[in-house]
Amino acid sequence: MTQTPTRIACLGEPMIELSGMSPREMRLNFGVAGDTLNTAIYLQRALGGDAQVAYLTALGDDAFSDHMIAVMEGEGLDTSGIARLPGRLPGIYAIAVDNRGERTFSYWRSESAARSMFAAGALDPEVLGRFDTVFLSGISLAILPPEHRMKLIAQCSWLKASGKTIAFDTNYRPRLWESEDAARSAFSMMWDATTIALPSRDDEARLYPTEDVPDLFERLARKGVREIALKDGAAGPHLWAEGQALPRGDFQPAPTVVDTTAAGDGFNAGYLAARIGGSDVAAAAAAGHALASRIIGVRGAIIPRD
Repeated sequence: MTQTPTRIACLGEPMIELSGMSPREMRLNFGVAGDTLNTAIYLQRALGGDAQVAYLTALGDDAFSDHMIAVMEGEGLDTSGIARLPGRLPGIYAIAVDNRGERTFSYWRSESAARSMFAAGALDPEVLGRFDTVFLSGISLAILPPEHRMKLIAQCSWLKASGKTIAFDTNYRPRLWESEDAARSAFSMMWDATTIALPSRDDEARLYPTEDVPDLFERLARKGVREIALKDGAAGPHLWAEGQALPRGDFQPAPTVVDTTAAGDGFNAGYLAARIGGSDVAAAAAAGHALASRIIGVRGAIIPRD
């Protein structure tokens, strides 16, 4: 009997990515990316036929949205759960990278179609019940109106209680939130609905500046999180599972840093793919770190296929 592939949903905001701008040479690279979309693409590449990764969002009925869906389908993603909203458009962001590979972003997203993904006539949060694993981020929550955000968190909580795997990365972007208190409140509720925590240490430090790593582990453990991979840049992640912190692995820094865009998204994909494939937490962290190291060695969020 053929085993049914694992079904994974990644939910969030796909965007048009502008990078490599050179006004003197009249050059601008055009791509498709976004935090949870990057993770979805790398997950599908890593798992291949052993899983079907779906991307859930809302896009418009314009040519840019058509192109974005074609890119996703070209990566093997299931796009049947994407709502198409007449007259709406996708968001856009531009990347500027300094000589150390660190990036800054400019956004045009206030009217992004993804903000209405759970509006009437778009997606119903109950669609998440079709999947074995659901992955989302703080950006997925931040772009939603508060009432839609609460419905999404409630659905994730129900799915967790039903035995499904909910993976969450805070990916805190202050400009998307009305206040730090609003972000902390939403994240606190989301941690209650989470089984696999994939936060970044710098994001958590912005919201909990006096908290050290053991305190963070304790805070999330009280929420019923099953395992934690706390990303910490080149130093590699701090790990917690089965009620205790794990020994720190020997994570080597990337040999070349060109562009740090999507490093965390790639780690999330490598980690989740390894866990879904049966690897233990330590091996999954090594896989995530290795993928992130590859990603930051090239420009843009998505490594070109060989």
